Amino acid sequence: MKLNATQIQARMHQLTGWTLEAGEAALTKTWTLPSFDAAVVLFNQIAQLAKAQDHHPEVLSSYTRLQVRLWTHDAAGLTDKDFQLAHSMDALFD
Repeated sequence: MKLNATQIQARMHQLTGWTLEAGEAALTKTWTLPSFDAAVVLFNQIAQLAKAQDHHPEVLSSYTRLQVRLWTHDAAGLTDKDFQLAHSMDALFD
């Protein structure tokens, strides 16, 4: 179920470092890692989380930088699945 603007804003306060695209269409976050190898490790960890949650983000890798974009295609916007995956990705750094 697609979240409305109020629901999205409430969930955004629970995330760290994520931004909301204009029109509340997607969540994005960028990580800069110390090396290409570290970026590959994070990419693989994100891939495993996405597979486990059956929710597949757009991930752009550029040397030591990873950018993730989350949204739910079927809902044409943001859902709880997007915020759950964002929390899981953040937990990789805890």
